[in-house]
Amino acid sequence: MVQLQQRAVQNHTVTMLEIGTSLLSQTVEQTRKLSKIETQVLNQTSRIEIQLLENSLSMNKLEKEFMRQTDEISRICERSRFLERKVYDMETRHQSEVGSVRRERESLQQLVTQQVSTIRELEKRVQAASSNNSGLQRQQLQLVDTVQHLVTLVSQRKAAEVKKEQIYRDCAEASESGANVSGVYTIQIENTTDPREVYCDMETSGGGWTVIQRRFNGSLDFQRNWKEYKLGFGDRSAEHWLGNEAIYQLTNQRPYSLRIELRDWDEHKVYGLYDKFHLSSERQKYRLYLRGYSGTAGRQSSLATHGVSFSTRDADNDNCHCKCTLLLTGGWWFDACGLSNLNGVYYTAGNHLRKLNGIKWHYFRGPSYSLLSTIMMIRPSDF
Repeated sequence: MVQLQQRAVQNHTVTMLEIGTSLLSQTVEQTRKLSKIETQVLNQTSRIEIQLLENSLSMNKLEKEFMRQTDEISRICERSRFLERKVYDMETRHQSEVGSVRRERESLQQLVTQQVSTIRELEKRVQAASSNNSGLQRQQLQLVDTVQHLVTLVSQRKAAEVKKEQIYRDCAEASESGANVSGVYTIQIENTTDPREVYCDMETSGGGWTVIQRRFNGSLDFQRNWKEYKLGFGDRSAEHWLGNEAIYQLTNQRPYSLRIELRDWDEHKVYGLYDKFHLSSERQKYRLYLRGYSGTAGRQSSLATHGVSFSTRDADNDNCHCKCTLLLTGGWWFDACGLSNLNGVYYTAGNHLRKLNGIKWHYFRGPSYSLLSTIMMIRPSDF
């Protein structure tokens, strides 16, 4: 019986030990989990504290910026009040000035009314005097017309007497034969069959010049095609282009010089002189060859001198990827659109500035000034 009790006690003790061990293990596990949770709570608490600190710093910055903006707004408000006072003062002065101007205007209106009546009286007197002078004026105009007509007849007769039905190679030969009156002459270029009319300048620098281009009033359109520039166009006694074929034939019968006369809208006259000048044939695109520049039209030539081909709107022979004739208009030796174009658009007074497609000569009045008049003329180099 005693043994049974001892065994029961032992079994109870073992059971209690097992229960204690299990409880201890559970306690340790719970302690570990609590420690882990405590660590997480501490970490989360630290992060929250850091976030709170950052938010506090941001709030401080925002408060400082708010204070700065508040100060700025205060300054702006003060400035606005100052400007309002200034505007009010100006309005007050303006109203005072308007009243003064209104009174002056009324005074002037009264004065104008008095002057109008005086002017009307004077007009009546002038009309009476004009009726007395109109007869004399008509007689004077008739006399002037008669004198001008007589001068024209004398000049034409003198030119006709000098010509004597003779046909010259060029104007220089006409001058050497005694012709000294500028006008339209008939010439016969060597190796050609048809006579041609040209305008001869018998006055400039000794005379003898055959005019190949002239512009002075914009009455003639120079926006022409290749054929028209080849054959020539215009009235020889007015604006005209002699024709590239005729210029080629002329300048290849003997050595010629080229003179270019330019005039701007302020009546400044300059010239450029080239000792040697000739054109090549149509097959070579009427290439331009020049040598020996001098004159007053700029420190250097505005024309290319190294064999530039002629171009028109329907024959692009320039050295530019673009079409210079479309940009600058007219027919000319453009090279790469170049420094000159005496066949550009004719712009009238007041419209001649900042015109890149006008009548330009770079070294005289710059790249965008359109000139009043131009003359291109040639004569033998040994004249």
